[in-house]
Formats: sequence, structure tokens, C-alpha cells
Amino acid sequence: MKSPLKLLFAGLLIILLFAAMDVFNHEKPRILILHSYTEEGRWEQAVNEGIKRELAKNRTPISIRWQYMAFTDQAGKTDWDDAAKQANHVINTFRPDILVPIGEEAQEYVGRHYVNDTHMRIIYATSERPDHFGYLGAKNVTGIREILPLSQITEVLRYLNQPSLRIRVLGMDDATGQAEREQVKDFLWAPNHLVDVQLVSNFDAWKAAVRTANEDADVLIVLSYNGLPLSASNAHQVDNKLLATWTERESKPLVIGVRVPFAAGGGALAVVPSAEGMGAQIGKRILTLLALPSGNALPRGDDSQDFLIALRPQRLAKRKLSLPTIYTQAARASHTLFE
Repeated sequence: MKSPLKLLFAGLLIILLFAAMDVFNHEKPRILILHSYTEEGRWEQAVNEGIKRELAKNRTPISIRWQYMAFTDQAGKTDWDDAAKQANHVINTFRPDILVPIGEEAQEYVGRHYVNDTHMRIIYATSERPDHFGYLGAKNVTGIREILPLSQITEVLRYLNQPSLRIRVLGMDDATGQAEREQVKDFLWAPNHLVDVQLVSNFDAWKAAVRTANEDADVLIVLSYNGLPLSASNAHQVDNKLLATWTERESKPLVIGVRVPFAAGGGALAVVPSAEGMGAQIGKRILTLLALPSGNALPRGDDSQDFLIALRPQRLAKRKLSLPTIYTQAARASHTLFE
């Protein structure tokens, strides 16, 4: 049997070892990735892949934590308030050196409350203007704004071979849709004509908007719609595949989505901001801040850069739209070519 002295000595060694590990973990830069929505989301997973790819290039120890605020697209204000309390609890216990709020809700309910916090730097990722959250001019804030690839959409429209096209835009009336509408309205569409940007609150209103577009538009651009309720009296969300298939079938104008689920669900074409590319930009910005001495000015915020093509060649052919082969190759390379 071991003597009491040896047992005491071994116990002290274990205590010192755990204390040393705790000090080591505490001294590592701590990064909190805070998503607005669930880790099961394809967009969130793609963003995470981009972040992880860049952070894999890091050669210094870091401590990173992933937090998700909501697990349903039908979250109400009470749900968001509860999620914000949980996120703030994580911030208070984990004490991140760098907070990365991703999505409009993560900025509104959490990120904006830490503007000019001297103990934390923020890297936002949102499609809204950063000044909406008080980020403009803040000493501890930088980030990436997700930009819809509207210039790339106008490049596609050239293949319709018309001097000027009438464009309607349709989306869901939520924080994401409102941010996307702002970008659409700020964009210079000439020589094409932007007829209207309409955000709706349910699928019945969506159908009515599509029928209106049939009367006065050549192109219908579909914004985000995930979580759209069925009707004013039925809060259950419409199936995304049903919405995409119905819209593609019933729309006389060419329909172009700005999210992969539109093409995946049955639409002919989508021109999409790259979630993985945005994640890579976030990851690079994290590495930049890790190398930046405390007290130095943070780099200015940037716009997202990458986009991808999602399409269904057969349905596109029915639209009598012929795109160069490079579009099909791009969709195949990003695994967004649907048969």
C-alpha cells in the first residue's frame, strides 16, 4: 500500500496540474461564435466550414466556443429575449476576447450591447448596415456585411437579350428580408427598371404577389423566405420545396433566387452569396485580430466577396434562357447543380 505521504503528494500534483491547465486555458485567446439560428441550418454549417478552414491555419493556441440562439424559424420576441439572456450568460462566464455575432438577431439582441467594450472586440456578420447597430465608428468593432450578388444577377439578365427589363422583387417580411430590401433599393438597376420590392407575411400574400408580377414584370427576384407562415390564420410555415416549386411553376417572369434552397426546392436558377466564403472572411478577420496588439485600431468592415450559382438546367431550358457553360460548371463545383 502507498503511504499517506505519497498519496498526499500525488494529490497535490493532480491539483497543481489542473490549476496549471486552467491558467493555460484562461490565457489562450477566447473566441465566441454566436449564430442567430440553429447549428442544424445548412447556411450556418457552411459559414462554420469557412471559419474552421481559415482557423486551421492558426499556429497559436486558442479557445473557441460555438453558441446558437434559436432553434426555430418561428421564434417570437419572448423567445429572442430568452435566447439573449442565455447568450449574455455565456459571455459573462466564457469572457470572450473576440465576439462574432452572425445574423441580424445576434446583432440586435446581443452584439450591439457590447459596442466600445474595452475588454472585447467584435466581428459582426450581417446583411444589415452596421450603423443600424451602432457599430459605425465603434473602436472595438469590425466585420463583414453580407451583400446580395445583384451585380452578378444583372450579368445573368444580359442573356435575355432585352435592352431594358422590368424587375419585381419578392421576399419575406422579417429582419433578413428588410435588410435585403434595403440593398435592392440602394442598387443601381439601370438600364433595367425596378418596379417594386414587396415583402409579405404569409404564403397567401406571396401567391398574390407572384400573380401581380405576372402582369407587369419580366423578371422576379426571390429574396429569403425561410419560415414564411402559410396564411394570416395559420402560423405553420410553408414547406420551402413547395414554395419554390409553386413559384417556379406559376411565375410567368423568369425567377431568380438569392438563396440555394430556391433552386434546391425546384427553382430554375439562384445567384447566391457564398456562406462558406463569408465564413472564410470571418476566419481571416479573427486571425487578423489575434495578431493585432491590444489598443491598435481595428480594420474597417468589409463586404462579402464570394457568390455561387445554383441551377436546374432542364427547368432553365424551359425558360428559353441559355447561359454559358461556365455557369453549369460553377454550379457543379459548388454542389448546387440540381437535376
